[in-house]
Amino acid sequence: MSSSLRRGVAAAFFAFSAVGATACGAGVNAETGQVTPDNASAAVDDIDVQNVNLILPEGPDGPGGISARLFNSGSQDQTLDAIVLTDGGTPLELVPAEGESSLVVPARGSLALGGEGNAAALLSDPSAADVALGNAQGLAFVLSETGEITLSARVVGDTNGFEYYEDWGPTPTTPDEPGEPATPGGPDEEAPGGPGTTPEDGAEGPQDGTGEDGTGEDGTGDDVPGGEAPGAPGDGTPEDGTGVVEG
Repeated sequence: MSSSLRRGVAAAFFAFSAVGATACGAGVNAETGQVTPDNASAAVDDIDVQNVNLILPEGPDGPGGISARLFNSGSQDQTLDAIVLTDGGTPLELVPAEGESSLVVPARGSLALGGEGNAAALLSDPSAADVALGNAQGLAFVLSETGEITLSARVVGDTNGFEYYEDWGPTPTTPDEPGEPATPGGPDEEAPGGPGTTPEDGAEGPQDGTGEDGTGEDGTGDDVPGGEAPGAPGDGTPEDGTGVVEG
């Protein structure tokens, strides 16, 4: 074999080796055929905690919450008993999903934290625990059988490129709107003298000009049958009907 041919074969061999060594790499610390996600994760025994983030929708001045999913590859259910900040030991408030009394990681199933309808782990005052956006926050997940699983999770907001987490963080609370002032008297009470009331004094105004002092006996004489008004024709008419008035 000529020297030129041997050099060509050697060059092709090294080129092929270089391509094989660099192929199929992706993510952080990725190996051939394996991809490691950027979000925090850790596994101990049968429990695998994945995609962990601490979300602060309102920054350090508002409530924060964990987004994560816990997988249980074992044959027995486990309960998530606590999540604690490793720096300072501040516990997060665990809130079961609606209709549940605890946070259970079912056997060969999973438990989601954060998002509508899921269980939640809330941090009411991040600033008091020195939690700030951009930090790598140490967390300890405590399970009933496996015990403690520790990891460091990103502290993110839900804006500026992190809008995905808007549906997974805690919902900011809004103050209740003030109610309308109550109307004095209420709808069942009516003002004095109003419709439907008959007070004893002054309610029947039309009676003031009628009866004894008005149009009754001392008035126009309307209540006397056949009565004649004073000065009416016939006062000077004699009974004999002659029509002659004596002077």
